[in-house]
Amino acid sequence: MLLYLYTLTFDLFLNQNIRIPSPLLFCYPLILFFGNIKANRFLYGKEFLWFFAACFIYYLIGQEDIKSFAVNLFIVISCGLYFNFFIGTNRIRFNSSILLFITFLFLSAIIMMLNHMYPAQIDLLRSKLIGSPIAQSPSGIASAIFIFGYQLAAFTSFVFIYSLKLRWNVFFKIVVFSICLALIYFGMQRSVIVGFLLSSLLFFIFYYKSRFVFVLGIGAIITVILTTFISYRDLTSTKSAKYDNIFAKTERNAEKGQERGNLVSENLKIYAKYPFGLIFYGKTWSQVTRRSLVYQNGLTSHNAYLMFLTYLGPFLGLIILLSIYKRIIRIFKNAILQIKDPEKTLLIGLCFAFLSVSLNALFHNEWLIGASGPAIFLYFSILHLDRLDKTDTISTRVNKVIEMQDISY
Repeated sequence: MLLYLYTLTFDLFLNQNIRIPSPLLFCYPLILFFGNIKANRFLYGKEFLWFFAACFIYYLIGQEDIKSFAVNLFIVISCGLYFNFFIGTNRIRFNSSILLFITFLFLSAIIMMLNHMYPAQIDLLRSKLIGSPIAQSPSGIASAIFIFGYQLAAFTSFVFIYSLKLRWNVFFKIVVFSICLALIYFGMQRSVIVGFLLSSLLFFIFYYKSRFVFVLGIGAIITVILTTFISYRDLTSTKSAKYDNIFAKTERNAEKGQERGNLVSENLKIYAKYPFGLIFYGKTWSQVTRRSLVYQNGLTSHNAYLMFLTYLGPFLGLIILLSIYKRIIRIFKNAILQIKDPEKTLLIGLCFAFLSVSLNALFHNEWLIGASGPAIFLYFSILHLDRLDKTDTISTRVNKVIEMQDISY
């Protein structure tokens, strides 16, 4: 269980240490030897069908990439079966899975912080932990910084919003918020702070309501204080040290002309030229960007949703996306309506963490259909927790009816 969640969280499918696909090695033995296949009915047939349609059309037909089609679909189905047959109705296994997932993300965040202080030593450790060479530093348990961004988006949003739901002292909540900001700052992913702030803002609006302005003011003051302190640190640091934070990275990308806005605007021009989707014109991304000065060496717009719609078009693309996200949206809506309920604390934390990861995909190519580990885990954990809650509610009602009948007799 620990090994499977480790490989899923950190997107480890095959590497120097794992010669057999990790789900075959760690997931399916759990299901076969410790699961309950006969007792648990099959829950995620519709989800698997829509994921198959998305991967088949997007990767196999659109990009002619059979490897991505097979690997991504395999990872998605394995995770769904893990929740369906291994966890089933077992709350202990479910809670343990969530705890391990968050622990792994926290471990990755710690390694990222250490990577700033001891780059050579931690890069060697990172290489051993992921079983492959390191592409970018500083980062956590990931080969590249943008992959680590999904881990950080999930961790910071979950931990912060979960802490707000708990009856902790205000001081501890401020400490958690400050830690999250520090991790985002040193994590060097601008997309993470967008997802974190938007998900937190949405939570404040629904949870605090009339007190929203007051809470937002406290958050703004803390942010200003931390930003001022960090800015002072940058002004008094060496030039090399300045380049290890989120603000310096923004300046560096601007100097190189690597702004996401330019990539998206060029993608929109291609989208306008092929409005029904590239697959309906028999085109691929490399063909339509061959003469582009912006998209060189296979570069994309770094917006997973926009790339998906560029290939599939607005009609087919939106139908598939809405079908995949429909139940998540409904669960999220119901969770917000019960946002004050203490029993919904875990579900609220998972929903807003998934929102943050989903927003992160607006700036990168990794996303749910691309079998991003944190996104896939959060997706099925939300679906499964909703089913567990409904099962418990039905059981409670049945027990009350039985008790009432016993009393009447």
